[in-house]
Amino acid sequence: EEIVRIIGINNIEAKPLAFTEANRLNATSDRYKVKRAFKNRAVGCGFYENVSYVFTQRSVLERYGFATVEEKLELTNPIAEELNTLRTTILTNLLQAVKRNVNYSKKSIPLFEIGTVFDPRREEKEVLSFVFSGHSESESVQNAGKPKSIDFAAFVDKISAIIGAFELVPCSRNNGLIHPYQSADIVVEGRVCGYLSKLHPTVQESYDIPVTFIAEIDLDPLLPKHVNAEGVSRFQGVYKDLSVVIDKSILYYEVAKVIRGLDLPVLKDAYPVDIYEDEKLGDKKSLTIRFFIQSMEDTLKEGDIEQVMDSIMSALAESFQAQIR
Repeated sequence: EEIVRIIGINNIEAKPLAFTEANRLNATSDRYKVKRAFKNRAVGCGFYENVSYVFTQRSVLERYGFATVEEKLELTNPIAEELNTLRTTILTNLLQAVKRNVNYSKKSIPLFEIGTVFDPRREEKEVLSFVFSGHSESESVQNAGKPKSIDFAAFVDKISAIIGAFELVPCSRNNGLIHPYQSADIVVEGRVCGYLSKLHPTVQESYDIPVTFIAEIDLDPLLPKHVNAEGVSRFQGVYKDLSVVIDKSILYYEVAKVIRGLDLPVLKDAYPVDIYEDEKLGDKKSLTIRFFIQSMEDTLKEGDIEQVMDSIMSALAESFQAQIR
């Protein structure tokens, strides 16, 4: 007001007020949308969101074999004795939440949390953590009031419905929460990005909770990437089954890795449909794999199909001494 009085209002040029706004669509907003989508899917699959401190108790992490922040980078003034370090996993916080819900007589406890964890150098990353404890569904007339407990297959299906398709390979992680026989690494687009497991029986007993499954997955590998659209073939595809006899110790993911390594353009899909074992096979098993074969250029002839199947069989015979059943 004083400046206008000194200069004179008639000497100030009249101009329309211009509003300019910067583009708010950036990597941060894209990441927020992805996390919101994961949260919505998790809620849609029956999970409840948990929110916990980024702090936890150092002795708990050490007890279960998790990495801890280096001493020189540790908190100097923690807000509480039981929150005296930065968390390197969210799972211990979720198990505490499960314990509280069990004390409140809850029988089905599916929880998830998306949050930050730290490595020993206090470098941050975001993870999705899941815990499912107790009954796999609510009591109802359909299950006569006796719902089944959550199991490995049901838990895998729920995680897949949230984060999308993934592969399971033998677990390479080593901490005190992981079950020695019911655990696996999660592989997305050829990259190990997390793990899922049944909770170790001794940990389940120490927390005094029912059957529980856990999972923790890095967020970054799940972020959407640019994908080039591909054309759809106009020609008829063919399904072919191949039954081979291999050692029982050979896992399917090893077989799938060999098949993918052939890089056959007309081989669009391959998946197992049957595993058979009996006394006659001894230490071997019969594995049946179904293939979908389709060309983008022409209708495949019988000779073309047989050539593809022969290539696959030769690779399996060379890698695993497989024989046609």
